[in-house]
Amino acid sequence: ATFYVLNAATSQKRYDDEQILIRELAAALLKGAPSTLESFFLQDWTLATTDAQRLRVVVDQVASLTDPGAIALHSKLCR
Repeated sequence: ATFYVLNAATSQKRYDDEQILIRELAAALLKGAPSTLESFFLQDWTLATTDAQRLRVVVDQVASLTDPGAIALHSKLCR
């Protein structure tokens, strides 16, 4: 199954496209923060004292998104 599903050329292209979307989305969230963050993550952003901690808040928000949610937010922030 791994060979035919995960390693198929069409799957690899989709995974590559998803990685690009996630990187662009994270960069856009970080650049526009805190106004680009969901309210749930604002307290963590406010408490963050280092760039690494602020990046972690952005990563946590991206990780909380569904695929359709990530695509919609990417479209809003990156296009």
